[in-house]
Amino acid sequence: MLSKGLNDRAPKMEYPKNVEFVKNQPSLINTWLGEKRPLNTLEITELFMEIERNAVGLILLMGLIQVTKDKEIKNYLLKGKKLAKKQVDIFDKLLKENDHFIGFPITMEVRNSTISPFSERLILFIIATSNQIAISALADALSVSMRRDLAAHYFLVLGEVMRYGDEGLKLLIERGWMEQPPQPIDRNKFYKK
Repeated sequence: MLSKGLNDRAPKMEYPKNVEFVKNQPSLINTWLGEKRPLNTLEITELFMEIERNAVGLILLMGLIQVTKDKEIKNYLLKGKKLAKKQVDIFDKLLKENDHFIGFPITMEVRNSTISPFSERLILFIIATSNQIAISALADALSVSMRRDLAAHYFLVLGEVMRYGDEGLKLLIERGWMEQPPQPIDRNKFYKK
């Protein structure tokens, strides 16, 4: 698929000839205001994967927006599309600033169907699950990023994704579609008797 241009290509780098060790730690002022060091492979990988996840999310959301009849759910999905596009733009810009370019395959497109293969309940559940995965992935990316500017971007995006997820959770609850997960016995109510 790569040879036919049907799949994204991750940024490439030279394989190191030997092991290098960090000699000094830059000061806080240099890190924030001075020249930034190049991205390391873990940071590049996480940025690329965030772009990939959000590109797939964009395509999914475009298809779901097209087939959803409920206006409130459609507006929620439109917000998600805007958020996913914003993330792709942020992370793509960070890669480009470091001379790492990726291409998006043109074959990924949404057809013109307006008949939903899913109920709106399932659509909201899919998006809620996707948000949980996104939060986990962003936290993982944050944990391996050693540049403070990347951490700041991840924190901002993480907050936006959490707010978006909370809005979806409210939609599920308002419609009576959110099942209560199994709960342990609340022993405190026995202690108060």
